[in-house]
Amino acid sequence: MAEPQEKRIDAIQGEIIHVYDGIEEADNALPLWWLWTFYGAIAFAVIYWFNYHEYEVSPLPGEAYTIALQERASGGEVTEELLATIAGDPAAAAEGQTLFATHCVACHEANAAGNIGPNLTDGYWLHGGGIVAIHDTIRDGVLANGMPAWGPTLGATSIQQLTAYLISIRDTNVEGKEPQGELYSPDGEAAEPESDETAGVPAADDEGETAQAEEPAADSSGV
Repeated sequence: MAEPQEKRIDAIQGEIIHVYDGIEEADNALPLWWLWTFYGAIAFAVIYWFNYHEYEVSPLPGEAYTIALQERASGGEVTEELLATIAGDPAAAAEGQTLFATHCVACHEANAAGNIGPNLTDGYWLHGGGIVAIHDTIRDGVLANGMPAWGPTLGATSIQQLTAYLISIRDTNVEGKEPQGELYSPDGEAAEPESDETAGVPAADDEGETAQAEEPAADSSGV
């Protein structure tokens, strides 16, 4: 059995409690400044968790930024930056889905595949598929097609949440009503239609004259 090592005190390192292969291990108290930093970090983590996650007393930085943008937009211009930020917030899209189920299913079906109004899940849009165009169509309506202006009824925040939901389901291509309008292209250029029938483009007959394509009946609601 190995004999216990005799402890000694080093003038610089303090008490030496273990020596192995010439390596000395000292046992010194940690500096008070380090200990207070460590304890402070623990206290901060506990407070942060309960404040932001457990009880949600304060919004997270990203949520606070979204709220600030919404408050600014409620009395001013709605920008693409604002709508893109809201569209990236899952909570806003979830609120928009609830609003859609309450106000929009009669014309667009619960899965947004279209009924009286168009299918909102494909790439074709009657009044523009850009994020600002979708927002403005919901807010201002299309009275000629029977689409009401929801802005005065629902308010700015709800319109933005509805826009976030429609952006989240855009191009999911749920089977439903046939495509209507123009194919949206994110780069702003006109996208090539897949076929004459899909895009509603008149086909040319054998004599080079343009045949009149059958136009779909006017919707009483459309985005």
